Amino acid sequence: MKYRLPPVFLSCTLLLLSVAATATEEPFAPSCKAQLSADFDHAVTLLHSFEYPETTGLFRKILQQDPDCAMARWGIAMSIWHPLWAPPSAAELSEGAALLAPIDEALLSDREALYVHALRAFFSDTNPSHHRQRVAAYTARMQQLYERHLDNTDAVAFYALSLLALASTDPADKSYSLQYKAGSILAWLRETQPGHPGALHYTIHSYDYPGLAHLALGAAMIYADAAPDSAHAQHMPSHIFTRLGLWNQSISSNHDSTASATEYTHRAGLSGHYDEGLHSIDYLMYAYLQTARDDDAARLLASLGQIGKTNVDNFKVAYTYAASPARYALERRQWREASELELSPGDFPWEQFPWANSMHHFARALGAARSANLERARTELEIIHRLKSAMSKDTLAYWREEVFVQEDAVSSWIAYAEGNTEAALAMAQAAADREDAVDKHPVTPGEILPARELYADMLLEAGRSREALDQYQRVLNTSPNRYNAVLGAARAAQGATLHEVATLYYSLLLEIAGHNAASRDSLEEARRFVSGETA
Repeated sequence: MKYRLPPVFLSCTLLLLSVAATATEEPFAPSCKAQLSADFDHAVTLLHSFEYPETTGLFRKILQQDPDCAMARWGIAMSIWHPLWAPPSAAELSEGAALLAPIDEALLSDREALYVHALRAFFSDTNPSHHRQRVAAYTARMQQLYERHLDNTDAVAFYALSLLALASTDPADKSYSLQYKAGSILAWLRETQPGHPGALHYTIHSYDYPGLAHLALGAAMIYADAAPDSAHAQHMPSHIFTRLGLWNQSISSNHDSTASATEYTHRAGLSGHYDEGLHSIDYLMYAYLQTARDDDAARLLASLGQIGKTNVDNFKVAYTYAASPARYALERRQWREASELELSPGDFPWEQFPWANSMHHFARALGAARSANLERARTELEIIHRLKSAMSKDTLAYWREEVFVQEDAVSSWIAYAEGNTEAALAMAQAAADREDAVDKHPVTPGEILPARELYADMLLEAGRSREALDQYQRVLNTSPNRYNAVLGAARAAQGATLHEVATLYYSLLLEIAGHNAASRDSLEEARRFVSGETA
């Protein structure tokens, strides 16, 4: 996939460090049968792209052909732990430990033994609440591997990934020290091996944050080409495109990924649609709605409704099934439509994902509150209360915080509808501050509706245009080219009699939407203002 970017972005490059050594391409698992080396290296390449179902199958096939290949056991165990996605369950932790138990580290090469030694630290107990401690122990041992094998590409890449795994356990850490460290290590690796899929993939994750995303643009531009047989690799550039508000590039990336996931579903004979395809669908939905391509979004939502069964019922699937319909209604500001959403599929195990269920009821509640149906809004808010209580103590911090934010945001709009404006604004601001304190999970392109944008909306409705403009601009600082934040900023500037500022934002809105957008009333509003038909 080749992406065409505006000239201003083409000059963005990563800061590369001086190269002290040349990375080697020695066999990953020299203790295994030599004739399996190519298969093993291919499995590791896919592991770097998080293609876990396929890597599990490949490593198991290798183990069948060479029962003494200890590193095949390592590969299967690595495919159980998804470092940047979700902590493994107690059962998965037990499975990983059992896979590693028969391995005798003394029979392995030094590098192999260090890989196994590190992974044993992660699978050292089966208590999910010990996740951060186990990740820290794993990272410390991976540092030993890295320091003793600086000339090995995969050792460098997997150590950088371990740093990102540790960073993911504390989404409130805004220093990004671990992410910067990983990015620096990967910059060295990219200097020696420019097309290494792990170096490219993990660079994107290192800088998938507001204000940092431009540092990974170079990696995003070429990653899909470096790992073309991976649906996740096709999708990953869109993390950076989304952060930078490059919606057309995000659409291209996720369109390719959804097609790749469909192809893999059939090729692998999966029992249901490949879950990675749903992850790409939500990113694609988000990008369509930011460019006002509502007809395309509607067709995508219809396609999602036809998928039904996926190959696994995991958090990515739960997120997309809850988020995409909610986005479709809320981003278009169809409040009544949002209030009447139905959770689908009905046979999905929603009770395992209360935080995802909460997103659905958040959409219904917000839609009800903003369409003057306060009785329904209060009913939905009570459901969110119950879902908050149903979350286990091991729920990731981001999911937990989002449920609290959703609860406060809905409460603020109910209070506003009741005429308690100052109390409502205070709650809305608190929700925005709470959401901003925690970085988003990689599964989502953005919140269902940003709490700060909702706070800005309330300020604008309350006639406090200059304050609203400031809040919309804060949203745009972290989410460039977000359609409704740009629209809100234009309206707020107009309300504050800042004509030139309003013109700039309305013009930007028309540029974002382009010529293929659906006919939103707000686009006609922008055209009239820019043409001078309104003052």
